[in-house]
Amino acid sequence: MDKAIVYKVSYVVEGGKHPGAIINMDTEPKVGDIVKFDGRTFEITEVDELMPPAGDFGFLHATCRFLG
Repeated sequence: MDKAIVYKVSYVVEGGKHPGAIINMDTEPKVGDIVKFDGRTFEITEVDELMPPAGDFGFLHATCRFLG
C-alpha cells in the first residue's frame, strides 16, 4: 500500500496585510481552491513546488488572496 503524502504548504497572502501560514495538508492545493486559516477565507491564486517530495512529505508554496 502506498503511503499518503503530507503536503507542507507555505501560504503567502497577496498584499502583505496578513502574515500567511504554514499548514500540513492531506491533499495538494490547486489554483482556485478555497482555504481557511486564522479564522479567515482565502482563494489560492498560484501554487509552486518548493522541492520534489521527500519521503512522505511534499513542499509547496501557495499564493492566495483574502476573501473574508
